[in-house]
Amino acid sequence: MFWGVSAKTVAWFALSSLHHSPRKEEGLINTRLGESTLLERPIEQTKYEGLLDWLRMNDAEINDKIELRRSDGCGFGAFVTSDVEEGELLFTVPRKACLTLGDATSDPNCGEAFNNLIKKAGPGANTVVMAGFMAKEYLITMEDMKKGRESSSRYASYFQTLPWERGTNNQEHILFWSDDMIESLLKGSMCYGEATSLRSEVALAIKVMAAITGKSIRVSRGEESEGFSWPWETKPQVTGPPEGLSEAIKGAFVCLLTRAFQDGDGDEEKLVPL
Repeated sequence: MFWGVSAKTVAWFALSSLHHSPRKEEGLINTRLGESTLLERPIEQTKYEGLLDWLRMNDAEINDKIELRRSDGCGFGAFVTSDVEEGELLFTVPRKACLTLGDATSDPNCGEAFNNLIKKAGPGANTVVMAGFMAKEYLITMEDMKKGRESSSRYASYFQTLPWERGTNNQEHILFWSDDMIESLLKGSMCYGEATSLRSEVALAIKVMAAITGKSIRVSRGEESEGFSWPWETKPQVTGPPEGLSEAIKGAFVCLLTRAFQDGDGDEEKLVPL
């Protein structure tokens, strides 16, 4: 399955993307199109060039006229550098370049545990599993970059462009808010219950994913041995979520809740990198 975009469908795609995004209530978030009160962190242009290179390596067709660059007041966006003909293909994204539930359930380290969780909890666990997989891969990617080694995650180039923190590419979401912000801005409103319920679900997901993904993350950091080791080589057992996992899980949920598309007929989602 391919996702393809031509010059003829650009206007429709832009409108459908706006429709897909959750509505931001004016006054609560205080943002307007092209203007934001958030301070956007500096983002390297090379991250987006790397994304296009990675997509091409995964059989995506990218028109030479396409470039990803800063959009005034709105983070980064896709632009054409010169005129395009009606019906001219701008890009296609093959399924293998999309992040799907299958990537999580086939993970060599955590896939079995992910599958068991889905069997026990049902389809509602799909988003939790994808968020856990994404958070694990992202933290391993960050550790690889920190140590100057090639990332073992095949989605490293894509993950570096996603808003894992509040304000990146002007991203806003209640999962990034403090409890005080929720209470002062939402209490008494119709969305208060939904907001607190979602935050509770994510808090539970963090605990579950710490148990499933913790070892893989710690191994990548050298905090825990992988496979057999002699008794004198074994490091003390570490408990609790690995450092940064809570924030990464929240960021992964935000990415899924704001960017995912339905994947097939079941309760599954996928992320399309472009």
